[in-house]
Amino acid sequence: MNVLLSQLAGLPIALEFLTLIRLRQVQQHHTRTFAQALGWYPVVGLLIGALLLALDRVLSELLPAAPVAALLVAALALISGGLHLDGIADTADGLAVQGDRARRLEVMRAGNIGPAGVTALVLLLLVQWTTLASLDDPFRSGALLLAPALARWTVVPVALVFKPARPDGLGQTIRDGLWPTAAPLATIITLAASMTLFGATGSLLVLAATAAALLTAGAATRLLRGVTGDVFGAAIEIAQAVAWLAILMTQQRDWLEPTFLT
Repeated sequence: MNVLLSQLAGLPIALEFLTLIRLRQVQQHHTRTFAQALGWYPVVGLLIGALLLALDRVLSELLPAAPVAALLVAALALISGGLHLDGIADTADGLAVQGDRARRLEVMRAGNIGPAGVTALVLLLLVQWTTLASLDDPFRSGALLLAPALARWTVVPVALVFKPARPDGLGQTIRDGLWPTAAPLATIITLAASMTLFGATGSLLVLAATAAALLTAGAATRLLRGVTGDVFGAAIEIAQAVAWLAILMTQQRDWLEPTFLT
């Protein structure tokens, strides 16, 4: 019972950490409680996706696909407070530095965006925008709802596979909170959502997002000898873009069939 209550306490923490939604005054949470909130990351992703889907339904009655897609990408950035976009910018800047590991981590911690960070952001947002603009219903609806959940779930495999770059950072906090319930809970929710929206083969979308996140974290780990909070953010953003691209590919080739939002 105590484990269940502790896990449920992580839901509002996950919501407040991953979005700008505030249910109460800002609080300092025990490290383990904060880490256990990881189990609810896919639920927060589904909530974000539901908000995007509702916005899409309204805007699509007023505007063509391209500007609607641009507004959806902007809304996604606003809902999350730019948290993961900041991660991809800082990671790109850190990896682009000509220096040792300590220098790269210092640049990432400073968070002053440079040319590499700007380039990474522009390219990522361009991919997200054009992909969303190319999706048609019911694939579009499924993509808007599912991709944010898939992306936020990828924190689990990244934390499982790669060690933290700093012993006192977010990476270590997340790794410490994976078990016994957070990682299984997040995985069950993600698989259930994928299969509900795209049938049994929807699990392939989980694999695509996972591969994107692991490749991103792996590239960073080669130079940083571990992952940081910024690397998690970068992995989430890239996994989200890849999830949308994967759904677009299935739309073009009829590899998947939406089964819920039809």
